[in-house]
Amino acid sequence: MKYAFMTMDVESYYDIECFKGRNVEYQEKYSCEEAMIDYVHLLDKYNIKGTFFTLCSSLPLARPFLKEAITNGHELALHGFDHTSPLSMNEKEFEESILKSKKILEDEFHTIIKGYRAPCFGILDSYIEILKRNGFSYDSSSLNFHLAINSGKVNLETYERLNHLCYKKDSFFEITPNRVRAYSGHLPVSGGGYIRLVPWFVIKYYIWKCIRNTDCYMFYVHPYEVSRKKAPHMKDIKFVEWFFVRIGRKSYLKKIERIIKYLKKKGFEFKSLGEYTKTA
Repeated sequence: MKYAFMTMDVESYYDIECFKGRNVEYQEKYSCEEAMIDYVHLLDKYNIKGTFFTLCSSLPLARPFLKEAITNGHELALHGFDHTSPLSMNEKEFEESILKSKKILEDEFHTIIKGYRAPCFGILDSYIEILKRNGFSYDSSSLNFHLAINSGKVNLETYERLNHLCYKKDSFFEITPNRVRAYSGHLPVSGGGYIRLVPWFVIKYYIWKCIRNTDCYMFYVHPYEVSRKKAPHMKDIKFVEWFFVRIGRKSYLKKIERIIKYLKKKGFEFKSLGEYTKTA
């Protein structure tokens, strides 16, 4: 069986790394959590149950859209209290943060949180142990891409490999984003700017290259990527940052739909990460 997982990191423009440290003034008109509902409706259209990794700091604006997602059968998971990489915390701070955040989401939405994805994919083996002893059953943070800012790495050699993305150890799962060999290294092809910023024929080629010999594919997106709101203004912004924040958003939802259709055509069954880990 081939599986596909559709996920979203529920956060705002103001959580993008290039905005941090620039004293960008917060304005609610630029927050884009409401754009997630378009993604929810797209998944509902194809009867797909997605996983929504949520920041507690996004709740004031994302709350009604998350409630609709949960009502429609989608899975709620944790992305953190705010968009601070765990690599900037010590182990005690990380544990306190996830416990506080987990309780907030569970009390708010009356659901059990079992999954976690670290902001910036910032994860280490010691933090996995903290997740395990605090009620989490899976993590999806091991990107293992050297250009990703503030990201970490998990030693997967100690895990049992279930398929091309999913690893298991002591009833705990690590589910990694896809990477594909490109030029002299490996390129993430699971979503974000790696997918949004390039033309469809390039995406289709790399997804084909990725899935031709694999049995799993995971996609992730952020609300701002499918939002039609303008990005907040930044002074002295570098061109690469301007390009990353603004380009490709208006057409991205249609591009995601093409990815869904392509994966269905290739025989992939869609599940939330929580659904998969219950039966794997």
